[in-house]
Amino acid sequence: MRKIRYAYIFDFDGVLVRTMEAHFQCYKQALREAGVPIVRKQFFHQAGMTGLEQIRYFVERAGVKANIEEIYRRKREIWEKSPRTVTDIDCNVEFLRILRAAHVPVAIASGSSRRTILPIMKQHGIEADTVVGADDVRRGKPHPDLFLCAARRLGIPPKHCIVVEDSDVGIEAARAANMKAIRFYDNEGD
Repeated sequence: MRKIRYAYIFDFDGVLVRTMEAHFQCYKQALREAGVPIVRKQFFHQAGMTGLEQIRYFVERAGVKANIEEIYRRKREIWEKSPRTVTDIDCNVEFLRILRAAHVPVAIASGSSRRTILPIMKQHGIEADTVVGADDVRRGKPHPDLFLCAARRLGIPPKHCIVVEDSDVGIEAARAANMKAIRFYDNEGD
């Protein structure tokens, strides 16, 4: 009898670490400099989309002509220069560590770039078998691309992957990838 192997795929921002407020402040400043308003509730609702997708949404919503790539570059510049406090979401980080100790394949799939994710992972001692970021796919959540890329890298069929997610678009992406999803609620965006 063949044993079925499962894998877990964790979102990063809002699931493993509390970074969404810091991201929001950086997007807010970069968009404000370009004359584009941002709506806090909508930003948190869209968590999981890539940075370029988030910016494109708010630029189109405002009906403003703006260079999306330049706004994103500015957001990253603000992020890298701004002091911020990032805290672990202890229960999920511990769960990830337990899974890894049990040799269960674990991935992180996030709408953030690996350039943003990897230093925070190192600082907080978070490890995964693979990390998939916005720079690895063409489309962010609610499209399944991030999760399908993670499953492919882990060598696990999508139907045997369990996603831990905090956003509506992330749950939608997991379902589109034919994966099971666990919804995690934190109060960071409230």
